[in-house]
Amino acid sequence: KGVKEYCGVLLDSSWEVSFAQWLDSNSISWERPDPLEYDERHYFPDFYLSEFDLFVDVKNDYLILTDSVKVKKAAEQNSVEILILSKKDLQQLGVM
Repeated sequence: KGVKEYCGVLLDSSWEVSFAQWLDSNSISWERPDPLEYDERHYFPDFYLSEFDLFVDVKNDYLILTDSVKVKKAAEQNSVEILILSKKDLQQLGVM
């Protein structure tokens, strides 16, 4: 784990780096979004894909479970879509 740099952007995991590389190789533009506010708290999605108006988070199975409430609240309170990708999803896409 730990912070990793890719193309001048700080990413939080090797999964995020792999997904960013996959997005680049598929000509999908991405950025690190500002945090989304919910219940006077902040949620930090991993990626924002502007051409799809979609936030994306890559998470392990444990975090998918533990973060599900805050992800749902952040999406609802900001009227946005947040796609959560698991390791299995990343493998099916050919990211890992």
